[in-house]
Amino acid sequence: MMPDKPRFRHISAAEAHLRQSLLGALCGVRVGEHLLRATVVDMAAPDDAPWFLCAEDIGFRILHLNHRPIRMDAAEGPAMAMLLDGADTLLSAVEAALGLTLEPADIGPRPQAATIVARIETMAGDARIDLALSADAALLPTSAPFAPALLGDVPVPLRLSIAGPRLSPTDAATLAPGDMLLLGSGAFAATLQSAAGGGIDGRIDPAARLFQPR
Repeated sequence: MMPDKPRFRHISAAEAHLRQSLLGALCGVRVGEHLLRATVVDMAAPDDAPWFLCAEDIGFRILHLNHRPIRMDAAEGPAMAMLLDGADTLLSAVEAALGLTLEPADIGPRPQAATIVARIETMAGDARIDLALSADAALLPTSAPFAPALLGDVPVPLRLSIAGPRLSPTDAATLAPGDMLLLGSGAFAATLQSAAGGGIDGRIDPAARLFQPR
């Protein structure tokens, strides 16, 4: 029996390039003390959920701000104006990163042509917006600076070899079951090895959990 082939949605070269440009421009942008990250999310066909609508089939919606979930309502004009003011710093950073202008002219459902949605949020999770664009959106993206904090904790498999105690045959013969062998409180000679091979000689202090290369 032949295994099923994975069913990936076909996307055009233009859409693939736009997705890559969005992530490269937004991931790592600094907004004050906060760092931005972005993902491209898959969404069904546009529904009745309210979005801020801009020119050229661009839309955005504010999901969280100042650690609070946001409910957008076109009938609450003054509240929506205050919401835009509160998100101005974040929106300005997105505009600068992508080379576009986010000036809402209305509130309504996401434009049918805006099929690419980037979810942009701070690493701390206190602010989150969705940005919807068409596949042929004209952007002037600027690559964000490298941000090590985006990598988080990257697990690296290592093997640590510790040199055992050296005893003379006479001393070893005196050991019996239950005897305790004290190794001392200092650092031990050790070798750190990665899965790729090779090794680094040094000393390890078990109490401090610190390996010091030679």
